[in-house]
Amino acid sequence: MKNKNVSGVIALVIVTALSFGVIAGSNALSQDMTAGTAAAQTSVLEELDVSGAENIERAVKTEDGYLVTVREKGYAGDIVMEVAFDQSAATITSVQVTQQNETESLGAKIAEPEFLDQFQGVAAPVYLPGMSLDETAADDEAAAQQEALDALEGAALADGTYTATTGEYDGSGFMDEVSITVENGAITAVSWDALMEDGSQKSVMSENGEYTMTEDGPTWKEQSEALAAALIEHQSLSFLTTNEEGKTDAVSGVSVSVGGFISLAQQCLEQAAGISADPLEGAELADGTYTATTGEYDGSGFMDEVSITVENGAITAVSWDALMEDGSQKSVMSENGEYTMTEDGPTWKEQSEALAAALIEHQSLSFLTTNEEGKTDAVSGVSVSVGGFISLAQQCLEQAAGVEPAETETPAAPQNGTQVDAVSGATRSSTAAVTGINDAYNFLQTVK
Repeated sequence: MKNKNVSGVIALVIVTALSFGVIAGSNALSQDMTAGTAAAQTSVLEELDVSGAENIERAVKTEDGYLVTVREKGYAGDIVMEVAFDQSAATITSVQVTQQNETESLGAKIAEPEFLDQFQGVAAPVYLPGMSLDETAADDEAAAQQEALDALEGAALADGTYTATTGEYDGSGFMDEVSITVENGAITAVSWDALMEDGSQKSVMSENGEYTMTEDGPTWKEQSEALAAALIEHQSLSFLTTNEEGKTDAVSGVSVSVGGFISLAQQCLEQAAGISADPLEGAELADGTYTATTGEYDGSGFMDEVSITVENGAITAVSWDALMEDGSQKSVMSENGEYTMTEDGPTWKEQSEALAAALIEHQSLSFLTTNEEGKTDAVSGVSVSVGGFISLAQQCLEQAAGVEPAETETPAAPQNGTQVDAVSGATRSSTAAVTGINDAYNFLQTVK
């Protein structure tokens, strides 16, 4: 009997211990699963009023600082993020993406640590390479485009077929192309399509179900054709007003963004009207050798320099190099292994020389289109950013043409803030994420 009692006590002890273990384990698991945002929620000190704040869904003051939930439009839908700041509301401590529908293995990478970890501990606002934080920049760009469109109003159009493309494939693998035909001075045919590298056309794909936007709405092809018909009807782009998302109410049934169409159609009409977007196009160049430099050393210790030689009015020699204070040349360093970019790709010198040869061949910079990262697909084998080369070559050609340098300059990087990297090939998704983070930061500056 005594042994039975002892056994019963031991069994009770074991069951009790196991019960406590299960409870403890459950609590630990619950804490692990709710780490991050839940941790911040448990230390909320104050709910901040977000009524009337655009894109801000929730904001709280915590023991560690602030936590803001922000919603921003991405490439394929809304992106929702939780952005945490320190007590100064100026330094980002973490960023989490809680909702996104961006393209898998491309824009969706904004939710991965490789992209998000770069925001930890940096000063806000943040910006991507080439991105301006100046609120007037967008207004200036819109005003410049409107001025260009006004110049086309009533312009005589020469007969012919004119084509313009974006010159690069976007994050979904498409390159937009617009073609306009003019007969007897009037627009008689307009085509807007998008091509993939294998030759697939978005118009065809939208009809056979390979490219869908909505289940029951007009296909992309139908919307493209509606835009084309409207342009033929109006004989001008002035009717095509857009909102901040690049969409229009001017054409019934068209729900896609039309900003790209407007830009390319404008280029076609400028060709037809004999209007050059490049003030140097067709300018006479005086013989001589012209040089331009950035005038300062960058973060890697290099100062860029471009030199262009003109003989008999034609560009005969082009050189692009970068020098260090001790006189070292990036071209030489790239050949001897002191400056490397990739293990098996073309060296910096080889890419520089390819750019130079292309400029001599084209006798103009107009062929050198770039994306938002300052890179180009216009010259085979060139993967470096060419924005600096274009700027300096432009200065050289302006000297040769006797053209006064443009008064406007590329906006300098802000004194306060941090430059971050975009997800490669997903500039739109990356921009949306950065914009959302800055919206959170700007909101806090109004309430803290």
